[in-house]
Amino acid sequence: MAFAGQNWKERTNWDELCSYATELNHGLCCHLLPDLTNGLHHVARVLEFEDGSRWLARIQMAASTKTTAAKLQNEIDAMMLIRERTRIPVPRVFGYRIDDNHSIGCAFSLTEFLPGNVATDFNGGYATHQGQIPAQHRKNFYRSVARIHVQMASLRFHKIGTIVRAEDGSYTVGPFTDIGGPFDTATDFFEAWADYAKFPLSPDKIRKSMQGGPVEEVLTSILEFPSTVRAMAHQLSSSDQGPFPVVHADFFHSNIIVDQGYNILGVIDWEGACTVPWELVEFPLFLEIVPRPMDAPWNYDDENGQPLDEGTRLRWQERSEYTQMVAEAEKSELTDSKLSETLADQRAQNLAYALRVYRNPGKLGFYTKIFQKEELKDEQAE
Repeated sequence: MAFAGQNWKERTNWDELCSYATELNHGLCCHLLPDLTNGLHHVARVLEFEDGSRWLARIQMAASTKTTAAKLQNEIDAMMLIRERTRIPVPRVFGYRIDDNHSIGCAFSLTEFLPGNVATDFNGGYATHQGQIPAQHRKNFYRSVARIHVQMASLRFHKIGTIVRAEDGSYTVGPFTDIGGPFDTATDFFEAWADYAKFPLSPDKIRKSMQGGPVEEVLTSILEFPSTVRAMAHQLSSSDQGPFPVVHADFFHSNIIVDQGYNILGVIDWEGACTVPWELVEFPLFLEIVPRPMDAPWNYDDENGQPLDEGTRLRWQERSEYTQMVAEAEKSELTDSKLSETLADQRAQNLAYALRVYRNPGKLGFYTKIFQKEELKDEQAE
């Protein structure tokens, strides 16, 4: 049982965790391997059973709250949905507790242990390759991610919100922990987002961080963005009444486990998985770019509109190639072309990026310019 003020080290009863795992695994005794891996919100540790099999214990570092409990339950439910209805490799969930009110003393999950490593950490890690997939593995890796992306987007519901698994094993959609819901239409979602949205930096901090330049223009754009979204909410989606696709909230290669050949072994960290309007479906985050309307105009060639930065030009090319890979995967999966069409829709991609980075981490940019027709026309022409 946890007590107020204890940190996760004091709260966690590892012996009780092992006993619980043994009970779940047909009485097989287990022991804890010594290494712990710390993330931003969780600690991971491997349990090894007497038959040599391994599970992964993922311990929540913060004391549980109503919000964290809901998020963990939604994550577990989403993982079960993905395992049951797609071929996406997701670790099997053996057991979990969503709060601290039990003998183990912390919120946790016990899942299948996947060998390999996350794609960002192979070949020397970020210090060596800055998070880039090695060139010789890149296309095969992207193609595999595209197949996963298509399967994920093929899971669709008639409401927008978090994934909820009912007692009978069926799935429905529940509210977000911040903006509420579930929402019947994309319009309802965008209006709720606009009412809740708050930029994390104060005007004074924005002015200090920019130190000159078009400060007032950027500040005005940031402050006016939520009200602009609300005013245009009914115009933002071409599929206002759905059905709406499932997305992974952090679809980055730090959450994709691979072997040394960059073959995908699993997709992890499904916290925040939910259904969203199609206009918020993005590329994997390792293909992220700042939309040109939001970016500084001097970062682009005046004559051809191309980015001056070589890395950004390459990213534009890779996004185009990835969209084609998605289209090929859609044909292979015998599904519609909704995902590839969304990725090719620059208006949708601009909106998705802007809504994602506005609240967290609060990136500076010309937010309201994504709605200006002349900006969109110029960008699509390129």
